[in-house]
Amino acid sequence: MKAFIITLMNDAWSLSYAERCLQSIQDTESDIEATLFDATTPQTIFPVAWTWPTGKKITCPKTNLFLKPYKTYDNNKRIAAAQSHFRLWQMCASMNEPIMILEHDALFTRKFTAQETSAKVVGAYSINDPKGATFKSKDYSNKLKEGFNEVPWVAPENIPQGLPGHSAYVITPWAARDIIQKQDSIGWWPNDAIMCKQLCNWLYVYKPFFTKTQGIKSTTSL
Repeated sequence: MKAFIITLMNDAWSLSYAERCLQSIQDTESDIEATLFDATTPQTIFPVAWTWPTGKKITCPKTNLFLKPYKTYDNNKRIAAAQSHFRLWQMCASMNEPIMILEHDALFTRKFTAQETSAKVVGAYSINDPKGATFKSKDYSNKLKEGFNEVPWVAPENIPQGLPGHSAYVITPWAARDIIQKQDSIGWWPNDAIMCKQLCNWLYVYKPFFTKTQGIKSTTSL
């Protein structure tokens, strides 16, 4: 399977973590053909209709979901992160084959082998350990059994909930096309919010996990 590691190519700090990710793929002998993917930055973002709130909490009129601003000092970083994932969704749809999307802080802990998704039920699945990657991570993990799991509820059902950390997942072409359409029709949200279980019933988590995060600060919240 082809994998793309979202990396700030002109940033030595980001490159160092991406290289650790690459090394972990080799060390675990994972069935992955991985390359670095040049991340969108605040300097290279393209204009979009950003509808996620940056000031007050709102109820989205199109989805009826409750949205609250992220702790982000520069919202262009959040937009850039969303566009990095969006560009890879476009690539997946164009290639017409499943791909793996990784952020530079992903680290493989065991050998990855692709899981069967041809039934058009599983459109995307996380391979990441929730610990340190999402809120209520212990509760999240405890609700998962071995194999494919629907994304568990860990908050009220009107709050978008999705993949833990959104930093290591496999997506299929048909799911990529669906999320691209949703991003265009609903308006642009952060990638980990638009890809939520309320809007994407094809979203799953696989256990036992293949990756964990390297425990670094998010570049979108700095």
